[in-house]
Amino acid sequence: MKDEIKNIIKVSSVYLATIIGAGFASGQEIIHFFTDYGEGGVYGIILSGALFAILGYIVMEKVYMGRVRNFEELIFPMTGLALGRIVELISTFFLFSVYCVMIAGMGSILSELFKLSLLYGIIIASLISMIIMLVGIKGITWLSALLAPALIIGIVGVGLFIIISKNKEAFNILETINIATNNWVVSSILYVSYNNIITAAVLSNLLPYLKTRRVAVIGGLLGGLLLCFSAMVLNIALTSFGSGDLIGEFPVIEIIRQYSSLLKNVYNIILIFAMLTSAVASGYSAICRISTWLKIKVKTATVIICVLAVPLSSFGFSRLISTVYPLFGYTGLFILILLIADWIKGIKIY
Repeated sequence: MKDEIKNIIKVSSVYLATIIGAGFASGQEIIHFFTDYGEGGVYGIILSGALFAILGYIVMEKVYMGRVRNFEELIFPMTGLALGRIVELISTFFLFSVYCVMIAGMGSILSELFKLSLLYGIIIASLISMIIMLVGIKGITWLSALLAPALIIGIVGVGLFIIISKNKEAFNILETINIATNNWVVSSILYVSYNNIITAAVLSNLLPYLKTRRVAVIGGLLGGLLLCFSAMVLNIALTSFGSGDLIGEFPVIEIIRQYSSLLKNVYNIILIFAMLTSAVASGYSAICRISTWLKIKVKTATVIICVLAVPLSSFGFSRLISTVYPLFGYTGLFILILLIADWIKGIKIY
């Protein structure tokens, strides 16, 4: 029982850490996909939270029941070889893009904290990520299990701090929720969809930790529900400010600096941890695919990818999030539909 609880924590932590990257923790993703829709953003978070929980359950059960060991074994039975190769190619490119986004964000904060040029910050970020990825999936799982609780506590804690500091304005959103007419439904589904690429790629490697079906089911559901709770707190905090306050690479940092320089520095560290966990999860998943295609060792592919990421990450964090992420949302939507359809097909009605 004790080992089962540990594995549930590991699975849910990897799920959380994969999605709670720099875009989520900084507020960029929350603003783009939820806060901009006003009251509709609240409904959107509830919808996306439900989808994340369902998705985590479906993928983890499929990995456990089918003894799935990687992304290919998860996707190919549903798509066939030809279409599967196309999906795999697009997904791998997206995972590499996510890695670049995380390295860009981490490099930006490191350069500010230590008064370095952006390039040096990016190089340091890529080196740290490379060292962790060279350890393999065990290192990534260990890192996620270690940092995921701190990420949840930090993000929710800071969100509550902002809400309390802006008491009246923050809670107005809870008092004035009406049926939203904005296109928050599409935005929410798109958010889950592009994250689904990362989720499917990373969770498909977790078979060694799925000793029982209960670990798979609870781990997946718990990860999705905690994501929903964290996003809701952050969205309410961000909604309490006008659009003029939600500017810059890291909106939450811009808000926090108005209250406490100490809290700002603490949240900078939380952001670095968030970026690091997401970077190594997405980067390692891309590296596994690339090493297979090129028929080279995983460690060799790791070094190549980390070096290539340095110039690409120099485009800037917020620009990468606003352009790269939505672009791949429709591929993720296709995978999401496949997973749900396959799950429904497998339900036995007596």
